[in-house]
Amino acid sequence: MNQAGSQQVAQAAIRELPAPVAAQIAAGEVIERPAAVLKELLENALDAGANRIEVELNEAGRQRIAVHDDGNGIPPEQLRLAVGRHATSKLRTVDDLSQLTTYGFRGEALPAIAAAAGRLTVTTRARSQPAAALIEYECGRLVREQTGARAPGTSVEVWDLFQGQPARRAFLAKPRAERQALVRVASDVALAEPQRALRLTIDGRTPLAHEPAAGGSTGAHDLEALRGALASVFRAGVAERALAFSAEHSGMGLDGWCGSPEDVRRQRDGIRLFVNGRPVHDRRLAYAVQEAYRDWLPSGGFPIAVVRLRVPPASVDVNVHPAKTEVKLRQPELAFSLVQRTIRSALAESRRRTPLRLASDALEFAEDAGSTQPLLRVRPQGVSALPPANAVAEASPGQLVELAPEHRSLPSLRTIGQMHRTFIVAEGPDGLLLVDQHAAHERVLYERLLSQSSEPQARQPLIQPITLELDAAEAANWNVAAARLESLGFELDPFGERALILRSLPKALDSAAAEQLLRGILRDAGDRTAEPARFDPVTASAACHGSVRRGSVLDSVAMSALLRDLERCENPHSCPRGRPTLVEIAAEDLLRRFRRK
Repeated sequence: MNQAGSQQVAQAAIRELPAPVAAQIAAGEVIERPAAVLKELLENALDAGANRIEVELNEAGRQRIAVHDDGNGIPPEQLRLAVGRHATSKLRTVDDLSQLTTYGFRGEALPAIAAAAGRLTVTTRARSQPAAALIEYECGRLVREQTGARAPGTSVEVWDLFQGQPARRAFLAKPRAERQALVRVASDVALAEPQRALRLTIDGRTPLAHEPAAGGSTGAHDLEALRGALASVFRAGVAERALAFSAEHSGMGLDGWCGSPEDVRRQRDGIRLFVNGRPVHDRRLAYAVQEAYRDWLPSGGFPIAVVRLRVPPASVDVNVHPAKTEVKLRQPELAFSLVQRTIRSALAESRRRTPLRLASDALEFAEDAGSTQPLLRVRPQGVSALPPANAVAEASPGQLVELAPEHRSLPSLRTIGQMHRTFIVAEGPDGLLLVDQHAAHERVLYERLLSQSSEPQARQPLIQPITLELDAAEAANWNVAAARLESLGFELDPFGERALILRSLPKALDSAAAEQLLRGILRDAGDRTAEPARFDPVTASAACHGSVRRGSVLDSVAMSALLRDLERCENPHSCPRGRPTLVEIAAEDLLRRFRRK
């Protein structure tokens, strides 16, 4: 700041702000965009006990935001007070701040909206009143107060938002972004309160309409109501494929729906978190959801999940953010663990029962690809074979191999052949499966390495030790991977500054490619873009570099052995980094394609 500016500040007298200026500053603290207005009005409707809420928006909320509900309404003698500052029906003493069970409590929303809007109209009727009351403000000034007509409940209409604040209006996002924010607010309410009806209309179109099924609102029905809201907010197919989960631990309750890995998204907007019914943005809890999916989704993919956490009101602080979109939990580590373990368990249980399906519309995409290559090339004879599985008997080509149910995570698969030297074609009980040979073998080796890492007999000594000359990057990465390589079964001795002697390696890996395998692991050890928390990076690298590659021709015995090993995996549906190992084309889809159904 220059000298003249400093003198001006020093000489300025402290004075009380005029009421209109103070009101607009307070409005800016609460109301920064149309979505903030909608959030406050919806929370008021919910706290008023509304069972049905109608929202109407015009021009992304800039021209008009209207919220109509069938709640309890406001008595006429309290209506002016409701639009006054520091007035609320939700708090009595300061102790109530630690026992909040409602959505709103600031007492600032309506006066802030009145100050920010060109016009605010509130029409309300309490159930005990014969007529409605109406109050209207223009730019924060009361201009009309009279009786009105409407059914019990409240209607709030906001016109010309930020009319008197052109600077704030100029900083609003583009209409598309504002509409997205408005839809997000409305959809959060539908998911938070699935037992209440919500209809959202934007410029005459209705992107969201949730109507709960008849019945109660507790227990299993409440989860089914949430599933209906999931279908309204996302898609019906997403809700059909979603998995329910619930858990209780140390006074915390958890339930919700986790989406199928098929419904992977590129952004985190499919993760919806609720604490005591309040939609929140919590990075730790969102990361817990992502961690639960780490073996099912590729890096950069995000799931759809609706997570409802219940904790004692005194164990959560909702006043850490002005808009109450963030919370502070007294036991965040416990909440993280509960969310991660519960969702992961639901996913694992589902994957043991049902293989991953390829959506029927993907068949249309394959047909339009315009490829000149044959769609299917079966190779009953081959030139390559995988290393034999440990403790697994050999099978005849094409044989349907049966494993005991307790040892099998997939249904029995029958080998048909190989496609494009990349996929194993197999028959399952419900259709045709395409198995990515590299990803499947990577998953098999990854789990085998983890299970055998503590077993001394899992090492295979080399007849002739191998000396590896390292480049600078490999030598630097050796320090990162050394301890983990030793625990996996690699026996490595430093030989000077830039060389290693490899004396043994894990039995699960092919000793013929030991040098290339080890160099690949050391290269990966220097990749700082990887997310170590998603998987054991050294083990995953060993599994990746030790597995059969794309382009390798496999014989029938090798393919059958790989499918048997995959059936035994704890998570057979993805490689350690989250890429799918298999997809299924349902027999029903094939029948429809050939017009036999």
